[in-house]
Amino acid sequence: MKNNIQISVVGLWHLGSVTASCLAEKNFKVIAYDQDKEIINNFKNGTLPIFEPGLEDLVNINISRSTLSFSSDPNSLIDSDLIWVTYDTPVNDQDIADVEFVINNIVELFPYFKNDSVVLVSSQLPVGSLSYLEKIFINKFPSKNVSFACSPENLRLGKAIDVFMNPDRIIVGVRNEEAKYKIQNILHSITENIIWMKVESAEMTKHALNAFLATSVVFINELAVLCEYVGASASEVEQGLKSEIRIGKKAYLRPGSAFDGGTLARDLTYLVEKEKEHKLSSIFFSSILQSNENHKKWVVNKISTEFVTLQNKKIGILGLTYKPGTNTLRRSMAVEICSILHKKGVKISAFDPSITHLPIDIDSFITLESKIDDVIIDKDAVIVATEWPAFKELASFDFSKLSNELVIIDPNSFLQVELNKSGIRYISIGKSI
Repeated sequence: MKNNIQISVVGLWHLGSVTASCLAEKNFKVIAYDQDKEIINNFKNGTLPIFEPGLEDLVNINISRSTLSFSSDPNSLIDSDLIWVTYDTPVNDQDIADVEFVINNIVELFPYFKNDSVVLVSSQLPVGSLSYLEKIFINKFPSKNVSFACSPENLRLGKAIDVFMNPDRIIVGVRNEEAKYKIQNILHSITENIIWMKVESAEMTKHALNAFLATSVVFINELAVLCEYVGASASEVEQGLKSEIRIGKKAYLRPGSAFDGGTLARDLTYLVEKEKEHKLSSIFFSSILQSNENHKKWVVNKISTEFVTLQNKKIGILGLTYKPGTNTLRRSMAVEICSILHKKGVKISAFDPSITHLPIDIDSFITLESKIDDVIIDKDAVIVATEWPAFKELASFDFSKLSNELVIIDPNSFLQVELNKSGIRYISIGKSI
């Protein structure tokens, strides 16, 4: 049975595509809106802007059920009870977010918000953004009652649908009981565990969560590099840490690559900017970013110590995407490593199970191969850059047929169990050699 509440999901990239299709699956009537007509036309023709396991089927099913429709016309929003803002906030290579892109797109839609509707913002914006939007709206439409609320995005690439449909909790910041009631009627179809708070607290909670996770990543990685020099095993230290009840088994403590993709860094940058805005002298958050930047050099530094020169060396890259389960290349650490190695004269071959062609700027220095063997045979080194399950096939690879001595750089120890007895030189973060 269809729910009578009408929802518009605004901003259709990864977050919006998942949000719209999952709400439609819960029998809400959902209008998925984006001002980009090309994106809308592609959706209508069955072409999604991103890859997410199960998403294409979910979209098509709910189009056929008439619970999901697409529009680039802002007039389609005028009857919506809830406008769920899901623009993916763009981030540049310096982890500076284009906040104005999201703010301006929301402001342009103000005339189409009906009286007594709720605007629920999940886009990743700095604390204070909703208060700023509220002031603009009141100034432009003083006689219209629209409530702004915040529910921080919880998008996890590769398992986004499951996380949206089965969250451990949902955080929501509201201004009044009326907005809480409307949002609750929708979210209770997903979970009963909703944590209600002030709008600013919800905005800050997202920053706090990502900053804490980033701190954990940086902490264990700095410790892991030290382990390499003192004869300790970082993976054993990890076990010891997680056995402490005050830390726990699910702690974000796993020696490996620096965090990338912009999400964690974006929130840290927000916090650094807010500290500067309020003339605070703290250096903690900025030091986390600096340590992470330093750790990004680990793979290149390590492989540079293995050869007298990298000029004309042939290196295979296993995985190019930002993470497994997606086809996103933007802000990918793997692509960044390839770019650095290319500048050092390396000949690069790569394989990724989700990539069939490369953008022109990347295709100029990476040879995309069609199978795993092609990035291993006749190579001086192989870098395991993205942890695709398919790479476990290396367990049965016959390394004896290689004519040269192969070096495998596996930052996250993804293949350690399979390769530690193969006779090749295997290097990972936090392992003393």
